[in-house]
Amino acid sequence: MFKLFLILSVFAASEAKATGCNETMLSISDWSAGQAGEEHVEFTLNVQSHAKKQIRMLKAVAYFYDALDVPLGAIPIGPDATIPAVGRYNEHLTWPANVHLKRLLHLRKQDVKTATCVKAVLYEDGSKESF
Repeated sequence: MFKLFLILSVFAASEAKATGCNETMLSISDWSAGQAGEEHVEFTLNVQSHAKKQIRMLKAVAYFYDALDVPLGAIPIGPDATIPAVGRYNEHLTWPANVHLKRLLHLRKQDVKTATCVKAVLYEDGSKESF
């Protein structure tokens, strides 16, 4: 039940870019998508941190849009990602596919835009931030 709620909330959020988040702390420097069975898409995200401290845990989402700004979907980043200060992190996950996310399998990379939304972060020093 929780997984269904998570899936629905992430895709609902992809319809409109979230408010109340930090959109500059993380960026997607590269990504790939591949078919993982009939109902899943396998993602690899290369995430660049712009934070000045090492991240120990975060609540964040990566958004995908086509060249016409049509939302394609969103997938979570982390939550237990350790990301060095101003460093890189690779995320690899398999996610349930819908018709919009499946478009990522066929679109040219140059026709896809990404964005990120960080809602909360726990730094290695124990300090927290919420947005």
